[in-house]
Amino acid sequence: MKSIDINALLSTLGHNLHTIRNARKETLQSVAESIGITHPVISKIENGRYPNLQLNLLIKLCNHYNVTLQQALSLEVANIFQLTQHNTDGSQKLIGQELSSGYELYIQQLINENKFLKEHTNQLIDKLGR
Repeated sequence: MKSIDINALLSTLGHNLHTIRNARKETLQSVAESIGITHPVISKIENGRYPNLQLNLLIKLCNHYNVTLQQALSLEVANIFQLTQHNTDGSQKLIGQELSSGYELYIQQLINENKFLKEHTNQLIDKLGR
């Protein structure tokens, strides 16, 4: 079994949370105030430099952004299908039971990320061209 590299995990998590926050056009300060911490803590988390990140804080961030832990951690597709999903009606289902919709969700996430990156690249190009 492959060991987990905590630094790589924190870096991936931080990058994902940073991307989500920017896509929602939220400031560090507004997120921090919403979940009851300081904005330097959010900054450290987003930069992968907050080694003592506790699960309850991560859950607060996920709830604030309305994303799952799996989305925040950007798990591989193969792992997604082994997870239980809690539906809004309180029921549970094994995502692996709906393999095709799982792939569709993953593909849609990639499409959204690609669109986000293209938009921000174009904005940066526009700013540099001025």
